[in-house]
Amino acid sequence: MTTYFAEVLAIEGAALAQVRDRAGMTCWRRRVVRELLRPETSYAFALRGAIDGDAGREFLVAWRELLAAAVDRVLRSGDSQEAGSVAAQGQAGGADAERLAVLILAALHGGGTLSRVAEDPAPLDAALDIALAPLMAGSRGDEAGPPAYDQAVT
Repeated sequence: MTTYFAEVLAIEGAALAQVRDRAGMTCWRRRVVRELLRPETSYAFALRGAIDGDAGREFLVAWRELLAAAVDRVLRSGDSQEAGSVAAQGQAGGADAERLAVLILAALHGGGTLSRVAEDPAPLDAALDIALAPLMAGSRGDEAGPPAYDQAVT
């Protein structure tokens, strides 16, 4: 596996293992946004390189699995409104965690690309707001709108 793929997975493995609730997911988000918005980081290289070949595919699958495990912990923590709906449906949460992990990866890749092209963090922030909404609902009151993360990247 390419060096930057391995480096990102090592960092993400350690960082996502610490995510247990919304606060942990918020910390993860701030850090990963900073990494993605710097054009010469391993994160930027990895996401640009992930579109070609088996190594890129393996990288994305591994990152999705790390994300899904973290999302599942947040859902099971009872720290999000989504956790209640998963339990009410009689599901273990795994399928929802997998779908949210794919959505988060799509937001990171697409939002990161748009932000780099526009030289503006807004597209990445917007994409992550939508991807993380099921986990973050109720954390500040739904009427307050999505959290502002642009301070973390400037």
